[in-house]
Amino acid sequence: MTKYNPADRDERGHYIGREDTDSDYGPVEAAYLDTVAAFAEDTGVDVLQIREPSVPIVTGIGSDIHERFGGLVELFGADLDGYHDGAPLQLDHAVELVRLMLRADGVWCRLEAGDDFFVHAGWDQYVYVGSSAGASTSSGSGAAHTATATGRSPEPGRYSQPEITATATHAATCPTTTPLTTRPDRTSAFPSGKDSPG
Repeated sequence: MTKYNPADRDERGHYIGREDTDSDYGPVEAAYLDTVAAFAEDTGVDVLQIREPSVPIVTGIGSDIHERFGGLVELFGADLDGYHDGAPLQLDHAVELVRLMLRADGVWCRLEAGDDFFVHAGWDQYVYVGSSAGASTSSGSGAAHTATATGRSPEPGRYSQPEITATATHAATCPTTTPLTTRPDRTSAFPSGKDSPG
């Protein structure tokens, strides 16, 4: 899903509008988070697992843990215990982790619930959500309605995550015109051929 209006794309699917590619730390960011929570709730998910976590690398004398890892320290403590591959997170903490990813300060991971649900943030405020719940992108009820009502554009995508593709019946994720970039270790659909920071 994205904050970018689908009408502001050129014939190749590239965004040409004026929307900023950074988080606004306000209502737009909150709308993303509300939509992620709605998709998880529609899927019946209340616990997600962290996959492939990364943190920013900061070097230098005098850098303290709070400066280097900010929001991660608030979620996991100064030793970042609990921020590791496979660690379970309650939905409210997972949503806060998505917030940190949207703020693009180097924190990245995938969050997933088995074969039923996944979410992560890509470059330029694209949020990738996959759900086995079969949510519709129409303006009906549920998560897709929340996305549309809050100005997010859920777009059925061609994004594929091997662990989820087999059972997922819906992925409201990337722009449908964005070609997939494949590598042996993962498939991504990041705009302009960029790959995930994870």
